[in-house]
Amino acid sequence: MLQNSLRNKLLQKFPAADFDRLKPDLRLVEMKLRDVLVRPGYPIDHVYFPESGQISVLAKVAQSEPIEVGMIGWEGMSDMIPTGRSPLESIVQVPGEAHRVDRELLMRVTRESAELSDLLLRYENFLLMQLSFTALSHGGFSIDERLARWLLMVHDRVEGDQIPLVHEFFSWMLAVRRPGVTNAFKTLRECGAIETGRGFVTIRDRDMLIDIAAGSYGPAEAEYEKLIGVPATKGRHAAK
Repeated sequence: MLQNSLRNKLLQKFPAADFDRLKPDLRLVEMKLRDVLVRPGYPIDHVYFPESGQISVLAKVAQSEPIEVGMIGWEGMSDMIPTGRSPLESIVQVPGEAHRVDRELLMRVTRESAELSDLLLRYENFLLMQLSFTALSHGGFSIDERLARWLLMVHDRVEGDQIPLVHEFFSWMLAVRRPGVTNAFKTLRECGAIETGRGFVTIRDRDMLIDIAAGSYGPAEAEYEKLIGVPATKGRHAAK
C-alpha cells in the first residue's frame, strides 16, 4: 500500500516515517449503512480514515432526537479523543470503505511526532470550524439553506452526483421535523438544483445550491484547504 495511492487526504498528509509506523496495522474495512463507529461514553478502540462513504457525527441525550453536528469523509478521520471516550456518536450514513487503525497505536505515534501532532491539531481546528458553521446553520438559516449546505457537503464526499438518502436521517441532519425537510427537497427540486428518486437525490446544479446555501457552506471548507493544504470540495460547476 503506497501512501500516495490513498484517497484519504489526511493519511496522504501524514509524515512518511509516521505513516510507515502505522502501515502494518492499517486495515481496509467496509463501512456499512448505520454502522456505529463511535458510541457515546464507550471506549474507542479504532480510528477510521474513510476512503469512500460518509460518517455523520451526532449529538444526543436521553429522550431527544439526535442532531448531526459534523460530517467526515475522505478528508478526515473519526474521533481519536485523548481520553479514549467521546460524548458524540459517529454513524455511517453513506456506505463505503475506510482504513482502520488501533487508537492506542495512533495516539502513541502522535505523541512521539511533533509534525504529526501539528497536522492532527490543524485537522481538529477544521472540525471546530465545521461544527461552528453547523451550529450557525441550524440557528440562523432557513431549512432550504440548511438542506442546500448539507447536500453540498455530502456531494463533496461521494463519487459522482448521486447521493443515497435514508428517510430516518432527515430530522438528524437538519434539526427539523421530516415534513419540513420534505418541503425543502420540493423547493430545491422545483428550482432545478436537484432531482429526486426513490432513495437518492441527484445534484443537477451545484452552483445554484451554493447560492441557495447563502454563505453557510464554504468557510469551513476553505479553512480545511488552508490548514491541510488540499481542497476539501468539488468546487463549482462539478455537477453535470
